[in-house]
Amino acid sequence: MTPTADAGSGPPLVVDAFGAAWALDVDGAGHPLGPHLRRLWARAASGPTTGEVLPWVVGRDDEGRVVLDGAAHRLEDDDVPYTVSRSLTHASIRRRAGHDLMLHAAGLADPDGAVLALVAPSGTGKTTAARVLGRRLGYVTDETVAVRADGSVAPWAKPLSVVVDPGRPHDKVERSPDELGLVAAPSTLHLGAVVVLRRDPDAGSPRLESTTLVEALDAVLPQTSSLLRLPRPLDRLAEALTRSGGPWRLTYAEIGDCLDLLTGLLGGSGAAGSPADVVTWSTVRGSAPASDADTEVFRDPEPAEGAGGAGSVAGDVGASWTTVRRSEFQHALTSEGVTLVLRGHLPATLPGLASPVWLAADRPSTLADLVVAAEAALGPHPESAELVRRTVSALLAADLLDVVEP
Repeated sequence: MTPTADAGSGPPLVVDAFGAAWALDVDGAGHPLGPHLRRLWARAASGPTTGEVLPWVVGRDDEGRVVLDGAAHRLEDDDVPYTVSRSLTHASIRRRAGHDLMLHAAGLADPDGAVLALVAPSGTGKTTAARVLGRRLGYVTDETVAVRADGSVAPWAKPLSVVVDPGRPHDKVERSPDELGLVAAPSTLHLGAVVVLRRDPDAGSPRLESTTLVEALDAVLPQTSSLLRLPRPLDRLAEALTRSGGPWRLTYAEIGDCLDLLTGLLGGSGAAGSPADVVTWSTVRGSAPASDADTEVFRDPEPAEGAGGAGSVAGDVGASWTTVRRSEFQHALTSEGVTLVLRGHLPATLPGLASPVWLAADRPSTLADLVVAAEAALGPHPESAELVRRTVSALLAADLLDVVEP
């Protein structure tokens, strides 16, 4: 793509990026890049916007470099559309941080405006799901599903970032939803269900199955943006995951085979293995401050997960303690006897004894105190003291408890 003096014409496109409105001015990009960008972003500019509209300009400097929102880049013109899409998404996340629950997900809507948020890591099926299912369901986004506090969903009908060569998954081209024949979503949207995608070429028939809330949190946490900026981060995420009888996980080989399962979920028919009871949880707020970063990257938990068993810790780590209490953390959620703790960007899952022991250590606690709490939660055991002592040792080794000096 080589620019000419013909820059195209027209006022800036006012696009709505899940509640962050931008005046996207592409005329300075030249021809044919400017008109191409206009076509790509026409769907995102077709709906109403709310709030402040900020300028976002694509132009060129005196050296011919592409300038995106004031920053110069040495890019080939073919690489500009994807860079614009990625940069606008990141800028919008910064604007909406602390307001919306933002999931890295494909969003598809039924005619009533109920949105399926299909969560998956980058490069593992979100855009394909949006491209295939969007021919039957309304296209909301292929990247960020933003859920407001009242459960409504803000659209982000951006161009789809399509991988052309599977051997180069980070090289993507942009295709407009109109070019791909995707259905327009209803103007009013609300969250219907969140589904964790797991693509398996050997899966056979697709399976939509329920998971525990903590399992779902562990899978979805890395696929969120600015979660810890929310006043009630884990509650907001749990509320989303438990919509329509969830949490849900979809295992599939071809996403096109999953339409009936997914639309049935929105219709309330559920799936085999759906929970018989409403999922409940409780949360605890810690004293650690939320991250100042624009986005959090939640890494996989260290093997503190085994802290509930008598044989889970080699040796006698942390044996010389008399009193312990929780170390600093940000938030924690407990459901079905399992606790997930957020400290920094490192979630830790605590099953078995580890959960009641950690929860009881909200103040300086002795072994006797913790044994009482463990037996109240799980019942008496002839080796309670030894099992609790080993569990405390594991939690100390994982920096989830601290020794309190006399």
